[in-house]
Amino acid sequence: MIPLTLAAVPASVVMRGNPEALVTGVTIDSRAAGSGDLFIAIRGGIEFIESAVENGAIAVVVEEEEIERAMATEIPNILMSFSTMRCLQFLGDATATASTAVRVGVTGSTGKTSTKDAIAHLIGGQRRTVAAREGHNNELGYPLTLTQLEPETEVIVCELAMRGQGQIAELCALASPDIGVITNIGVAHLELLGSREAIAEAKAEIANGLRDGGTAVIPFAEPLLDPFLPEDVAIVTFGDEAGADVQLVDRQIDATGQDLTYLVHGELLSLRTNLVGRHHARNLAAALAVCAVLGLDLGDVAVRAADIPQQRWRGESVQLPGGIEVVNDAYNANPASMEAALRLLSELPAEGRRIAVLGLMAELGPDAERYHRDVGALAARSGIDIVIAVGDLARAYLDGAGNGVDGRWVADADAAVERLVELARSGDRVLVKGSRSAGLESIPALLAERLEGGA
Repeated sequence: MIPLTLAAVPASVVMRGNPEALVTGVTIDSRAAGSGDLFIAIRGGIEFIESAVENGAIAVVVEEEEIERAMATEIPNILMSFSTMRCLQFLGDATATASTAVRVGVTGSTGKTSTKDAIAHLIGGQRRTVAAREGHNNELGYPLTLTQLEPETEVIVCELAMRGQGQIAELCALASPDIGVITNIGVAHLELLGSREAIAEAKAEIANGLRDGGTAVIPFAEPLLDPFLPEDVAIVTFGDEAGADVQLVDRQIDATGQDLTYLVHGELLSLRTNLVGRHHARNLAAALAVCAVLGLDLGDVAVRAADIPQQRWRGESVQLPGGIEVVNDAYNANPASMEAALRLLSELPAEGRRIAVLGLMAELGPDAERYHRDVGALAARSGIDIVIAVGDLARAYLDGAGNGVDGRWVADADAAVERLVELARSGDRVLVKGSRSAGLESIPALLAERLEGGA
Protein backbone atom coordinates (compact mmCIF):
# COMPACT_ATOMS: atom_id res chain seq x y z
CA MET A 1 0.00 0.00 0.00
CA ILE A 2 1.00 3.60 -0.51
CA PRO A 3 1.27 4.72 3.16
CA LEU A 4 -1.03 7.40 4.52
CA THR A 5 -1.90 8.86 7.91
CA LEU A 6 -5.09 8.10 9.80
CA ALA A 7 -6.19 11.69 9.23
CA ALA A 8 -5.97 11.09 5.47
CA VAL A 9 -8.27 8.04 5.44
CA PRO A 10 -11.24 9.18 3.33
CA ALA A 11 -14.88 9.18 4.47
CA SER A 12 -13.85 8.95 8.12
CA VAL A 13 -12.87 10.97 11.16
CA VAL A 14 -10.40 10.06 13.91
CA MET A 15 -12.38 9.66 17.12
CA ARG A 16 -9.50 8.48 19.30
CA GLY A 17 -5.79 8.17 18.80
CA ASN A 18 -2.99 9.75 16.80
CA PRO A 19 -4.12 11.30 13.48
CA GLU A 20 -0.52 11.13 12.24
CA ALA A 21 -0.19 7.37 12.83
CA LEU A 22 0.82 5.71 9.56
CA VAL A 23 -1.30 3.09 7.80
CA THR A 24 0.65 0.66 5.61
CA GLY A 25 -2.05 -1.88 4.76
CA VAL A 26 -5.82 -2.46 4.67
CA THR A 27 -7.90 -5.51 5.58
CA ILE A 28 -11.53 -6.42 6.23
CA ASP A 29 -10.57 -9.80 7.68
CA SER A 30 -9.40 -9.63 11.29
CA ARG A 31 -7.58 -12.94 10.89
CA ALA A 32 -5.43 -11.44 8.15
CA ALA A 33 -4.60 -8.25 10.03
CA GLY A 34 -0.93 -7.47 10.43
CA SER A 35 1.38 -4.76 11.68
CA GLY A 36 0.41 -1.33 10.37
CA ASP A 37 -2.93 -2.48 8.91
CA LEU A 38 -6.16 -0.53 9.02
CA PHE A 39 -9.06 -2.87 9.84
CA ILE A 40 -12.31 -1.71 8.23
CA ALA A 41 -15.30 -3.25 10.01
CA ILE A 42 -17.74 -4.21 7.26
CA ARG A 43 -20.88 -6.36 7.56
CA GLY A 44 -20.58 -7.36 11.18
CA GLY A 45 -16.88 -6.62 11.44
CA ILE A 46 -17.50 -4.73 14.69
CA GLU A 47 -17.45 -8.15 16.37
CA PHE A 48 -13.79 -8.60 15.45
CA ILE A 49 -12.19 -5.19 16.00
CA GLU A 50 -10.34 -6.27 19.13
CA SER A 51 -8.98 -9.45 17.55
CA ALA A 52 -7.84 -7.39 14.56
CA VAL A 53 -5.81 -5.14 16.86
CA GLU A 54 -4.46 -8.16 18.73
CA ASN A 55 -3.24 -9.45 15.36
CA GLY A 56 -1.40 -6.20 14.66
CA ALA A 57 -3.87 -3.71 13.18
CA ILE A 58 -2.88 -0.14 14.00
CA ALA A 59 -6.45 1.19 13.87
CA VAL A 60 -10.07 0.27 13.16
CA VAL A 61 -12.85 1.98 11.21
CA VAL A 62 -16.43 1.50 12.43
CA GLU A 63 -19.78 3.01 11.47
CA GLU A 64 -21.49 5.79 13.43
CA GLU A 65 -24.00 3.51 15.16
CA GLU A 66 -21.14 1.29 16.36
CA ILE A 67 -18.87 3.99 17.70
CA GLU A 68 -19.97 3.73 21.35
CA ARG A 69 -19.22 0.03 21.37
CA ALA A 70 -15.81 0.64 19.80
CA MET A 71 -14.94 3.46 22.20
CA ALA A 72 -15.70 1.15 25.14
CA THR A 73 -12.72 -0.98 24.13
CA GLU A 74 -9.06 -0.18 24.78
CA ILE A 75 -8.25 0.06 21.07
CA PRO A 76 -5.87 3.04 20.78
CA ASN A 77 -6.82 4.32 17.30
CA ILE A 78 -10.49 4.41 16.27
CA LEU A 79 -12.04 6.04 13.20
CA MET A 80 -15.72 6.58 12.48
CA SER A 81 -17.33 6.54 9.02
CA PHE A 82 -20.85 7.11 7.74
CA SER A 83 -20.29 3.92 5.71
CA THR A 84 -17.35 1.56 6.17
CA MET A 85 -17.94 0.19 2.66
CA ARG A 86 -17.66 3.67 1.18
CA CYS A 87 -14.58 4.27 3.29
CA LEU A 88 -12.96 1.19 1.73
CA GLN A 89 -14.03 2.15 -1.78
CA PHE A 90 -12.82 5.74 -1.46
CA LEU A 91 -9.56 4.45 0.03
CA GLY A 92 -9.03 2.22 -3.00
CA ASP A 93 -9.76 5.14 -5.30
CA ALA A 94 -7.39 7.44 -3.39
CA THR A 95 -4.61 4.85 -3.52
CA ALA A 96 -5.05 4.37 -7.27
CA THR A 97 -5.07 8.13 -7.82
CA ALA A 98 -1.78 8.45 -5.94
CA SER A 99 -0.17 5.76 -8.10
CA THR A 100 1.25 5.99 -11.62
CA ALA A 101 0.67 2.27 -12.24
CA VAL A 102 -1.10 1.15 -15.41
CA ARG A 103 -4.46 -0.38 -14.52
CA VAL A 104 -5.60 -3.54 -16.28
CA GLY A 105 -9.15 -4.74 -15.68
CA VAL A 106 -10.45 -8.19 -16.67
CA THR A 107 -14.07 -9.27 -17.00
CA GLY A 108 -16.05 -11.83 -18.99
CA SER A 109 -18.53 -14.67 -18.65
CA THR A 110 -15.82 -17.28 -18.12
CA GLY A 111 -12.06 -17.32 -17.68
CA LYS A 112 -11.76 -14.04 -15.75
CA THR A 113 -9.56 -15.38 -13.00
CA SER A 114 -7.32 -17.60 -15.12
CA THR A 115 -6.84 -14.78 -17.65
CA LYS A 116 -6.11 -12.28 -14.86
CA ASP A 117 -3.54 -14.66 -13.37
CA ALA A 118 -1.93 -15.27 -16.77
CA ILE A 119 -1.69 -11.54 -17.50
CA ALA A 120 -0.14 -10.80 -14.11
CA HIS A 121 2.37 -13.64 -14.44
CA LEU A 122 3.42 -12.75 -17.98
CA ILE A 123 3.80 -9.06 -17.15
CA GLY A 124 5.57 -9.78 -13.86
CA GLY A 125 8.88 -10.64 -15.52
CA GLN A 126 9.25 -7.11 -16.91
CA ARG A 127 7.08 -4.85 -14.76
CA ARG A 128 6.54 -4.61 -11.00
CA THR A 129 3.03 -6.01 -10.84
CA VAL A 130 0.21 -6.36 -8.33
CA ALA A 131 -2.75 -8.67 -9.05
CA ALA A 132 -6.15 -9.24 -7.49
CA ARG A 133 -6.30 -12.08 -5.01
CA GLU A 134 -8.80 -14.90 -5.36
CA GLY A 135 -12.35 -13.62 -5.11
CA HIS A 136 -11.35 -9.94 -4.97
CA ASN A 137 -13.56 -8.89 -7.87
CA ASN A 138 -16.63 -7.13 -6.47
CA GLU A 139 -17.56 -3.92 -4.63
CA LEU A 140 -15.28 -4.99 -1.76
CA GLY A 141 -12.60 -6.99 -3.55
CA TYR A 142 -11.92 -4.41 -6.24
CA PRO A 143 -11.02 -1.55 -3.86
CA LEU A 144 -9.07 -3.99 -1.68
CA THR A 145 -6.99 -4.85 -4.74
CA LEU A 146 -6.35 -1.16 -5.36
CA THR A 147 -5.08 -0.69 -1.80
CA GLN A 148 -2.33 -3.24 -2.56
CA LEU A 149 -0.61 -0.66 -4.78
CA GLU A 150 2.90 0.17 -3.64
CA PRO A 151 4.88 3.29 -4.58
CA GLU A 152 7.00 1.21 -6.98
CA THR A 153 4.12 -0.70 -8.62
CA GLU A 154 4.08 -0.33 -12.41
CA VAL A 155 1.04 -2.42 -13.36
CA ILE A 156 -2.01 -3.55 -11.39
CA VAL A 157 -4.24 -6.33 -12.75
CA CYS A 158 -7.79 -6.31 -11.41
CA GLU A 159 -10.75 -8.62 -11.90
CA LEU A 160 -14.23 -7.14 -12.29
CA ALA A 161 -17.27 -9.34 -11.71
CA MET A 162 -20.94 -8.48 -12.01
CA ARG A 163 -24.36 -9.92 -11.29
CA GLY A 164 -26.37 -7.14 -12.96
CA GLN A 165 -26.35 -4.03 -15.09
CA GLY A 166 -24.29 -1.10 -13.86
CA GLN A 167 -22.06 -3.02 -11.47
CA ILE A 168 -18.94 -3.00 -13.64
CA ALA A 169 -19.56 0.68 -14.36
CA GLU A 170 -19.62 1.33 -10.59
CA LEU A 171 -16.28 -0.43 -10.17
CA CYS A 172 -14.76 1.54 -13.05
CA ALA A 173 -16.01 4.74 -11.43
CA LEU A 174 -13.78 3.97 -8.44
CA ALA A 175 -10.65 3.67 -10.57
CA SER A 176 -10.95 3.52 -14.34
CA PRO A 177 -8.76 0.90 -16.05
CA ASP A 178 -6.30 1.86 -18.77
CA ILE A 179 -6.73 -1.54 -20.43
CA GLY A 180 -10.03 -3.39 -20.23
CA VAL A 181 -10.23 -7.08 -21.17
CA ILE A 182 -13.44 -8.94 -22.00
CA THR A 183 -12.70 -12.66 -22.17
CA ASN A 184 -16.01 -13.72 -23.76
CA ILE A 185 -19.77 -13.29 -23.75
CA GLY A 186 -21.52 -16.43 -22.51
CA VAL A 187 -24.67 -17.25 -20.58
CA ALA A 188 -23.34 -17.06 -17.02
CA HIS A 189 -25.86 -15.05 -14.91
CA LEU A 190 -28.50 -15.41 -17.63
CA GLU A 191 -31.10 -15.88 -14.90
CA LEU A 192 -30.29 -12.40 -13.60
CA LEU A 193 -29.85 -10.53 -16.89
CA GLY A 194 -32.27 -12.30 -19.19
CA SER A 195 -30.34 -12.43 -22.47
CA ARG A 196 -26.84 -12.66 -23.93
CA GLU A 197 -27.37 -9.17 -25.35
CA ALA A 198 -27.90 -7.84 -21.84
CA ILE A 199 -24.80 -9.71 -20.66
CA ALA A 200 -22.78 -8.15 -23.49
CA GLU A 201 -24.05 -4.70 -22.52
CA ALA A 202 -23.04 -5.29 -18.90
CA LYS A 203 -19.57 -6.55 -19.83
CA ALA A 204 -19.04 -3.66 -22.26
CA GLU A 205 -19.27 -1.28 -19.31
CA ILE A 206 -15.55 -1.88 -18.82
CA ALA A 207 -14.83 -0.46 -22.28
CA ASN A 208 -17.00 2.55 -21.56
CA GLY A 209 -15.31 3.03 -18.18
CA LEU A 210 -11.72 3.26 -19.44
CA ARG A 211 -9.51 6.24 -18.78
CA ASP A 212 -8.84 8.64 -21.66
CA GLY A 213 -6.56 6.95 -24.18
CA GLY A 214 -7.53 3.50 -22.92
CA THR A 215 -7.60 0.24 -24.88
CA ALA A 216 -10.25 -2.47 -24.92
CA VAL A 217 -9.06 -6.04 -25.54
CA ILE A 218 -12.03 -8.03 -26.82
CA PRO A 219 -12.86 -11.28 -28.63
CA PHE A 220 -12.61 -11.00 -32.41
CA ALA A 221 -15.89 -11.04 -34.34
CA GLU A 222 -18.17 -10.87 -31.31
CA PRO A 223 -21.24 -9.11 -32.74
CA LEU A 224 -23.01 -8.93 -29.40
CA LEU A 225 -20.46 -6.36 -28.20
CA ASP A 226 -20.63 -4.09 -31.26
CA PRO A 227 -23.62 -1.94 -30.22
CA PHE A 228 -22.13 -1.19 -26.81
CA LEU A 229 -18.51 -0.28 -27.60
CA PRO A 230 -17.55 3.41 -27.51
CA GLU A 231 -16.20 4.94 -30.70
CA ASP A 232 -13.29 6.75 -29.05
CA VAL A 233 -11.58 3.70 -27.51
CA ALA A 234 -8.75 1.77 -29.16
CA ILE A 235 -9.74 -1.85 -29.83
CA VAL A 236 -7.39 -4.86 -29.90
CA THR A 237 -8.91 -8.25 -30.77
CA PHE A 238 -7.92 -11.83 -30.00
CA GLY A 239 -9.13 -15.29 -30.99
CA ASP A 240 -8.46 -18.20 -33.29
CA GLU A 241 -10.13 -16.63 -36.30
CA ALA A 242 -8.19 -15.06 -39.18
CA GLY A 243 -8.20 -11.30 -38.80
CA ALA A 244 -7.74 -11.16 -35.02
CA ASP A 245 -4.90 -8.88 -33.88
CA VAL A 246 -3.66 -11.77 -31.73
CA GLN A 247 -4.58 -15.02 -33.44
CA LEU A 248 -4.02 -18.57 -32.24
CA VAL A 249 -2.80 -20.38 -35.38
CA ASP A 250 -1.47 -23.71 -34.12
CA ARG A 251 -1.89 -25.86 -31.04
CA GLN A 252 -0.34 -29.16 -29.98
CA ILE A 253 -1.50 -30.66 -26.68
CA ASP A 254 -0.07 -33.36 -24.42
CA ALA A 255 -0.57 -34.51 -20.84
CA THR A 256 1.61 -31.76 -19.32
CA GLY A 257 0.72 -28.71 -21.39
CA GLN A 258 0.55 -27.44 -24.93
CA ASP A 259 2.73 -25.90 -27.61
CA LEU A 260 1.08 -22.82 -29.08
CA THR A 261 1.76 -20.53 -32.01
CA TYR A 262 0.22 -17.10 -32.36
CA LEU A 263 0.23 -14.27 -34.85
CA VAL A 264 0.68 -11.14 -32.74
CA HIS A 265 0.00 -8.14 -34.94
CA GLY A 266 1.36 -10.11 -37.88
CA GLU A 267 4.45 -11.54 -36.15
CA LEU A 268 4.73 -15.26 -35.28
CA LEU A 269 5.22 -16.12 -31.61
CA SER A 270 5.65 -19.69 -30.38
CA LEU A 271 5.53 -20.75 -26.76
CA ARG A 272 5.13 -23.70 -24.42
CA THR A 273 2.64 -23.44 -21.56
CA ASN A 274 1.78 -25.69 -18.64
CA LEU A 275 -1.91 -24.85 -19.12
CA VAL A 276 -3.93 -27.36 -21.14
CA GLY A 277 -7.12 -26.90 -23.15
CA ARG A 278 -8.24 -24.69 -26.03
CA HIS A 279 -9.90 -22.30 -23.58
CA HIS A 280 -6.54 -21.58 -21.95
CA ALA A 281 -4.94 -21.09 -25.36
CA ARG A 282 -7.61 -18.53 -26.16
CA ASN A 283 -7.24 -16.81 -22.79
CA LEU A 284 -3.49 -16.62 -23.40
CA ALA A 285 -4.24 -14.81 -26.65
CA ALA A 286 -5.99 -12.12 -24.59
CA ALA A 287 -3.05 -12.00 -22.18
CA LEU A 288 -0.58 -11.62 -25.06
CA ALA A 289 -2.70 -8.79 -26.42
CA VAL A 290 -2.31 -6.94 -23.10
CA CYS A 291 1.44 -7.56 -23.13
CA ALA A 292 1.65 -6.14 -26.64
CA VAL A 293 -0.32 -3.03 -25.64
CA LEU A 294 2.15 -2.53 -22.78
CA GLY A 295 5.06 -2.81 -25.20
CA LEU A 296 6.70 -5.79 -23.48
CA ASP A 297 9.38 -8.01 -24.98
CA LEU A 298 7.19 -10.85 -26.26
CA GLY A 299 10.13 -13.27 -26.41
CA ASP A 300 10.54 -12.98 -22.65
CA VAL A 301 6.77 -13.22 -22.24
CA ALA A 302 6.78 -16.51 -24.16
CA VAL A 303 9.37 -17.97 -21.80
CA ARG A 304 7.27 -17.07 -18.73
CA ALA A 305 4.24 -18.82 -20.22
CA ALA A 306 5.81 -22.18 -19.31
CA ASP A 307 4.81 -21.98 -15.64
CA ILE A 308 1.64 -19.95 -15.19
CA PRO A 309 0.14 -20.54 -11.72
CA GLN A 310 -3.34 -22.02 -11.39
CA GLN A 311 -5.71 -21.48 -8.50
CA ARG A 312 -7.33 -24.40 -6.74
CA TRP A 313 -10.32 -26.19 -8.25
CA ARG A 314 -9.68 -24.53 -11.63
CA GLY A 315 -8.42 -27.44 -13.71
CA GLU A 316 -6.11 -28.90 -11.07
CA SER A 317 -4.77 -32.29 -12.12
CA VAL A 318 -4.40 -34.74 -9.23
CA GLN A 319 -2.88 -38.23 -9.41
CA LEU A 320 -4.78 -40.56 -7.08
CA PRO A 321 -3.84 -43.99 -5.73
CA GLY A 322 -4.47 -46.82 -8.12
CA GLY A 323 -3.37 -44.93 -11.23
CA ILE A 324 -6.47 -42.72 -11.48
CA GLU A 325 -6.03 -39.09 -12.56
CA VAL A 326 -8.62 -36.47 -11.60
CA VAL A 327 -9.06 -33.01 -13.09
CA ASN A 328 -10.68 -30.87 -10.37
CA ASP A 329 -12.46 -28.03 -12.17
CA ALA A 330 -15.26 -27.62 -9.63
CA TYR A 331 -14.82 -23.92 -8.81
CA ASN A 332 -17.74 -22.95 -11.03
CA ALA A 333 -19.66 -23.99 -14.12
CA ASN A 334 -21.74 -22.63 -16.95
CA PRO A 335 -22.36 -23.95 -20.48
CA ALA A 336 -19.21 -22.38 -21.94
CA SER A 337 -16.89 -23.62 -19.19
CA MET A 338 -18.57 -27.05 -19.27
CA GLU A 339 -17.88 -27.26 -22.99
CA ALA A 340 -14.25 -26.28 -22.45
CA ALA A 341 -13.81 -28.85 -19.66
CA LEU A 342 -15.41 -31.70 -21.62
CA ARG A 343 -13.36 -30.93 -24.72
CA LEU A 344 -10.24 -30.91 -22.54
CA LEU A 345 -11.19 -34.29 -21.07
CA SER A 346 -11.63 -35.69 -24.58
CA GLU A 347 -8.27 -34.27 -25.72
CA LEU A 348 -6.11 -35.41 -22.84
CA PRO A 349 -4.50 -38.83 -23.26
CA ALA A 350 -6.05 -41.60 -21.17
CA GLU A 351 -5.00 -45.23 -20.98
CA GLY A 352 -8.42 -46.11 -19.59
CA ARG A 353 -11.81 -44.46 -19.74
CA ARG A 354 -12.89 -40.84 -19.54
CA ILE A 355 -15.35 -40.20 -16.70
CA ALA A 356 -17.16 -36.89 -16.18
CA VAL A 357 -18.69 -36.13 -12.76
CA LEU A 358 -21.02 -33.23 -13.46
CA GLY A 359 -22.96 -31.12 -10.97
CA LEU A 360 -25.56 -28.50 -11.77
CA MET A 361 -24.92 -25.20 -13.53
CA ALA A 362 -26.52 -22.38 -11.54
CA GLU A 363 -28.21 -19.10 -12.55
CA LEU A 364 -29.28 -20.13 -16.06
CA GLY A 365 -32.91 -19.08 -15.80
CA PRO A 366 -35.96 -20.80 -17.29
CA ASP A 367 -33.93 -22.61 -19.96
CA ALA A 368 -31.61 -24.24 -17.42
CA GLU A 369 -32.82 -27.77 -18.18
CA ARG A 370 -32.18 -27.28 -21.90
CA TYR A 371 -28.63 -26.07 -21.26
CA HIS A 372 -28.00 -29.16 -19.12
CA ARG A 373 -29.33 -31.44 -21.87
CA ASP A 374 -27.07 -29.70 -24.39
CA VAL A 375 -24.03 -30.35 -22.19
CA GLY A 376 -25.01 -34.01 -21.89
CA ALA A 377 -25.27 -34.27 -25.67
CA LEU A 378 -21.83 -32.69 -25.98
CA ALA A 379 -20.40 -35.26 -23.55
CA ALA A 380 -21.72 -38.02 -25.79
CA ARG A 381 -20.30 -36.39 -28.95
CA SER A 382 -16.95 -35.83 -27.23
CA GLY A 383 -16.39 -39.51 -26.55
CA ILE A 384 -16.86 -39.40 -22.78
CA ASP A 385 -17.34 -42.98 -21.57
CA ILE A 386 -19.19 -42.42 -18.29
CA VAL A 387 -21.18 -39.45 -16.99
CA ILE A 388 -22.03 -39.32 -13.29
CA ALA A 389 -24.74 -36.67 -12.85
CA VAL A 390 -24.93 -35.17 -9.35
CA GLY A 391 -28.16 -33.62 -8.08
CA ASP A 392 -31.71 -33.22 -9.35
CA LEU A 393 -31.13 -30.72 -12.15
CA ALA A 394 -28.14 -32.74 -13.34
CA ARG A 395 -30.48 -35.53 -14.45
CA ALA A 396 -30.88 -33.51 -17.64
CA TYR A 397 -27.25 -34.30 -18.55
CA LEU A 398 -28.23 -37.94 -18.87
CA ASP A 399 -31.34 -37.06 -20.88
CA GLY A 400 -29.16 -35.15 -23.34
CA ALA A 401 -26.50 -37.85 -23.54
CA GLY A 402 -29.04 -40.58 -24.24
CA ASN A 403 -27.42 -43.88 -25.10
CA GLY A 404 -24.19 -42.15 -26.12
CA VAL A 405 -22.61 -42.62 -22.69
CA ASP A 406 -22.86 -44.89 -19.68
CA GLY A 407 -24.95 -42.55 -17.53
CA ARG A 408 -25.29 -42.76 -13.74
CA TRP A 409 -27.25 -40.46 -11.42
CA VAL A 410 -26.42 -39.78 -7.75
CA ALA A 411 -27.91 -37.40 -5.22
CA ASP A 412 -24.81 -35.63 -3.88
CA ALA A 413 -21.02 -35.46 -3.72
CA ASP A 414 -20.71 -38.25 -1.15
CA ALA A 415 -22.72 -40.56 -3.37
CA ALA A 416 -20.55 -39.59 -6.34
CA VAL A 417 -17.46 -40.66 -4.38
CA GLU A 418 -19.08 -44.03 -3.63
CA ARG A 419 -19.92 -44.51 -7.30
CA LEU A 420 -16.35 -43.63 -8.33
CA VAL A 421 -14.96 -46.14 -5.83
CA GLU A 422 -17.05 -48.78 -7.60
CA LEU A 423 -16.31 -47.69 -11.17
CA ALA A 424 -12.89 -46.06 -11.49
CA ARG A 425 -9.84 -48.12 -12.26
CA SER A 426 -6.20 -47.67 -13.22
CA GLY A 427 -5.67 -45.51 -16.30
CA ASP A 428 -9.01 -43.71 -16.02
CA ARG A 429 -9.12 -39.92 -16.25
CA VAL A 430 -11.88 -38.26 -14.23
CA LEU A 431 -13.27 -34.72 -14.63
CA VAL A 432 -15.10 -33.12 -11.68
CA LYS A 433 -17.09 -30.06 -12.75
CA GLY A 434 -20.05 -28.08 -11.41
CA SER A 435 -21.15 -24.79 -9.90
CA ARG A 436 -19.95 -24.10 -6.37
CA SER A 437 -23.47 -24.70 -5.10
CA ALA A 438 -23.10 -28.32 -6.23
CA GLY A 439 -20.28 -28.78 -3.69
CA LEU A 440 -18.16 -31.12 -5.81
CA GLU A 441 -14.74 -29.62 -5.06
CA SER A 442 -14.12 -32.09 -2.21
CA ILE A 443 -14.60 -35.19 -4.38
CA PRO A 444 -10.92 -35.73 -5.36
CA ALA A 445 -9.71 -35.59 -1.75
CA LEU A 446 -12.53 -37.83 -0.50
CA LEU A 447 -11.91 -40.30 -3.30
CA ALA A 448 -8.17 -40.36 -2.51
CA GLU A 449 -8.96 -41.18 1.14
CA ARG A 450 -11.18 -44.05 0.11
CA LEU A 451 -8.65 -45.42 -2.36
CA GLU A 452 -5.78 -45.15 0.13
CA GLY A 453 -7.89 -47.05 2.63
CA GLY A 454 -8.37 -49.84 0.13
CA ALA A 455 -12.13 -49.35 0.02
